[in-house]
Amino acid sequence: MPIYEYKCEQCGHSFEKLVFAGDREKIICPKCGAPKTKKLMSCASFMGSGIGSTCADRPTGGFS
Repeated sequence: MPIYEYKCEQCGHSFEKLVFAGDREKIICPKCGAPKTKKLMSCASFMGSGIGSTCADRPTGGFS
């Protein structure tokens, strides 16, 4: 049951959605109701030098 990040191509609103295996429903924007959304590449959490660190916490913005 992963949570995916989406961005509405109509209004630009970013949001998260819990998606279950086998879901076939169209992802719609909760702000404007538009069906044109794009799944974003998420930055995964991992256990690094500090508990709860993520790739966004690093100065380069990526994995090293």
